[in-house]
Amino acid sequence: MTSAQQWTDEERAERISEALVALGLDAGAEETGGGIVCIVIPHTDGGVISWGTADVTWGAAISNQDGEQISYISTVWPSDSEDVDGTAKALLEASLKNGAVRNL
Repeated sequence: MTSAQQWTDEERAERISEALVALGLDAGAEETGGGIVCIVIPHTDGGVISWGTADVTWGAAISNQDGEQISYISTVWPSDSEDVDGTAKALLEASLKNGAVRNL
């Protein structure tokens, strides 16, 4: 197993997604093109919340079922954090406040 500092973006996104699943969200890592990997969570309107690290903090685009971006979420959680559980909890809280579908 590699250390957190050696994870690829995809490995890191997969680990955070797994932590989100353990916290009750249907989350998965998805390559969106150009080597960009996002964490994707279903949204209540049939669209998705796509989390990424393009800035110094985690942020997400919320898209509707037609794939059109309808909103954006930003957090104060650092995008370079190696704390998988802390990152998952930060994304969970912001996702639920913004319409994420929770697994029962």
